[in-house]
Order: sequence, then structure tokens, then C-alpha cells
Amino acid sequence: MLESIRKHQKLLQWLLLLLIFPSFAFFGIESYMRNVGSDADLVKVAGNSITRQELDSAVKAKADLLQKQQGKVDSNLVNSVPFKQSVLSEIVQRRLLAYELKSLKLAVGNEALSKELMQIPEIRALYKDGQFDSQRYKQLLANNGMTVDQFEGGRRYDLLSRQALTTVLATGIGSRKVAEKISQAFEAEREIQAIRFAPADFLSKVSPTQKDLEAFYQANINAYQSIETVDVEFVLLSASVKEDGKLFSEKADLLANMAYEQPDSLKPVADRLKLTIQSVKGITRAGAKGLASDHPLNNPKLLTAVFSDDAIKNRKNIEAQEIGIGKIVVARVANHQPKAALSFEVVASDVKKQVGLRMAEEMAVQAGRTRFETLQKSPAEAAGFGPAKWVSRNKPADLTSIAMDAVMSVDVNKLPAVVAANANGGGVTIYRVSKIQQPANSDAKVRAAQAQQIMQLSMQAEAAGYFESVRDRAGVKLINQVK
Repeated sequence: MLESIRKHQKLLQWLLLLLIFPSFAFFGIESYMRNVGSDADLVKVAGNSITRQELDSAVKAKADLLQKQQGKVDSNLVNSVPFKQSVLSEIVQRRLLAYELKSLKLAVGNEALSKELMQIPEIRALYKDGQFDSQRYKQLLANNGMTVDQFEGGRRYDLLSRQALTTVLATGIGSRKVAEKISQAFEAEREIQAIRFAPADFLSKVSPTQKDLEAFYQANINAYQSIETVDVEFVLLSASVKEDGKLFSEKADLLANMAYEQPDSLKPVADRLKLTIQSVKGITRAGAKGLASDHPLNNPKLLTAVFSDDAIKNRKNIEAQEIGIGKIVVARVANHQPKAALSFEVVASDVKKQVGLRMAEEMAVQAGRTRFETLQKSPAEAAGFGPAKWVSRNKPADLTSIAMDAVMSVDVNKLPAVVAANANGGGVTIYRVSKIQQPANSDAKVRAAQAQQIMQLSMQAEAAGYFESVRDRAGVKLINQVK
């Protein structure tokens, strides 16, 4: 019901979204982290506080919305400071908008409101023979949890907000000429040739000494650690299909009590309940490798208990854990292998490989620099370069963004020219730029997309400037940090 209302709200949310990015520009993320205190207030706008409780409620609402839209939400993301800061920024923007609407003393008349409501099919359908059914109108709103005053007040506010935001953003629409110039810059092509100085080409030339290898091992010893493991014994009590629920509950209580009262061994409780003591070696904090995902020792709750300090230190029976419907486990750590440095002899081959790669990288970079210095004196020299190809920002081929920036930075009045950039995978690539041209045809879809991006950036810049002035007038004060 009232689907059209939700469509209008989506438009308002999109307009506000354009303002959220610039809000960080003029508030500054660091600003949210200043003036730590014990007070519950986070930000004050026009003397009115935004509290932690209000932010928590807004974060939950935003998470619920994302859950409905995406089907799954990363809890770590929702609990992160950046996510909460973005929600706080949205609240601040709404407060600033409300402040500005109030200061401008704008209002929506009954006629304008009626026209707005007539855009909603569910409400338009309430007119019959020129008469409006007010009773059905009230019932429709009640079914959606709103009174007439709440609904119409919200419509007036949304209508004012859309009009105000549209007016502000419209002043920042970039010119077609600017968009055309930027698109032309992205389409501009340069003919390049490349020569790569890769570490792999120098591996045969490196010969690390024993001293080099041992020094690298000592400097990177944290990278050569064995994985912490435990050997675990456990008993599993499972309810059978035919077993009475009460009987299983009694067995579960007996299992839990005996394991607690006789904590040094699983044998007494195993004998009493005729359970088999099972054992698995080499369990890591990530679980039991090679076992089914539903194996008891791949249960996160049980793994946490097994790797607790108390379980590892005292080797007592762990408190009974319910790992599923009708499944109770009691486990104990039989042996613990802590994380420890692997001996040099064990990792010598990998150390030699890593040291060799680093030496080869240094040789490749040095060779590239030497060749680059020579080519700068005679850039027309093409020996050793690969075949020529045309590249542009729209069509970068295999160039990284760093390499493209270097290629596009050459003075087009001084061609040929050479530039150098670090290569993916190590080493250096030298690019020889010989020609420049503007393509005969442009891609209309790409140009349209770029024009849209430019328009949005212009709108954001205009909105940032406008709301910065609103922020100053509203006296925004940043009080406590987001946690």
C-alpha cells in the first residue's frame, strides 16, 4: 500500500545522498573524532543534540533497509565507525535542511498539497463522483500506522525538501562545454611503445650469501611461524528419532553434570552414557581441516571454547555445548602446540626465493633507471621497445592508472618523449610516447555517462558550499566521537 509514497521518498533519499559526500568534505571525518567525552551527545545543530541513542536507532534502521534490499548485511560493516559516521552525516544533513526550511519560513499551501497527494494512486482512487471519501482516507492511513496530521505533515515537509534541494542542486549543473572538454581529454590518444625491466629477467644474475639469507630470516621471523593447533577429545550425545524428548533431556543434564564434576577425564561420563570418546588432532582456530563443515569441531561456538585460555592451560572438560538440535558435545584439550618460529633449516628454500626476488627487483629497478636516463637524452631511440599501440584514458589497454598518468603527463609539443612508471609485479616500465591524436568518432554512451558524472560532481560542489553556509548559521558543534 502507498507504493507511490515510497517512490517519492526514494527520490528524496537520492537527493540527500548527493549531499552526504560533500558533508564529509566540510565536516571532515577527523572532526567526528575530536573532543572525546562521557556525554551522550555527539553533535549539536542549532542548539539541538543528536545523541548516541538516536544514532544507534538510525544505524539499525539503515541496516534493516540494507537487509531488505540486499538480503544480507555484513555485521562488521554495520558496526564500523565509517558506517556510523555516514549515518550521522545523513542525520546532520536532515537537521540542516529542516533548519534552513524553518529559517526561510517556507510553507506548502493546501492546493499544492492536494496536487501532491493526487499523484498517489491509492489516494486518487478515494475520489468517487467528484467526492472524496475521508473515512476511507483515514482508514488507509491507519492501516499504514499514520494519522492524517502525521501523513500530511510529512508530505508537506518532503515536498518542501524536494523543492529546496532541487533548487540548490540545479545551480550546480555543469555546462555542456565543460563536459565536452573533459570527454575530449579522456578520448585523446597517445601512441606508445614500452620496454619492461622485470625482476624475473634478473633472477639468474642474483646470488645471495648465507649472511643475506640469515639476515632476511631474522628480520621477517614473524612470517615464519608454525600454526597454533590443539588435539581434542570429545563425546557427542545425539537424540535419536524415536527417543523421548524427556529422556534425552535427562541424558543431557547427566552429561553436563558429570563432565563438570569429574573434569579431568571424559571416560566416566562416556562409560555411563555408553558414548565413544573421539579424538581429532591438529585443530586450528579456523577448524578441523578435511572434516565436514557440520563436524562438531568446525562449530564456531565449540572452537571458541576449545581455544580459550582456561581450556588450553588446565586441560579440563569444557562446559557442555549445544551445537545443534538434539546434539550436545563435551570436549577437552589433550595437547596444545602453540605458535612458534620455524627453524631456518625448515624455511631455507622459501627464504632463498624471497631474498632472490628482492635482489632481482633491485637490479631491475636500477637497470630501468639507467636506461631511462640514457633515453631522456635521446628519446627517438627505439631499440628494445615493443610494438606501438594507441592508448587513452577511456581505453587504457594494460596500463595501470600510475602508468597512464605518466603517459598523459608528457608535453605534447616535445614528442617523442619517454616516461617511467613502477610496473605491476615489480620492476619498471619505460614508455616512449611518439604521437598524439583525437579519434575521429566518439562513443555517445561513454560521453553521456561522463557528462552525468560531471553534473553530479558539480551538484555536490554547489551543495557543499551552500550547506557549509547553513552549517555556520546553524552553529553546528561536534562534541563526542562515534564509537
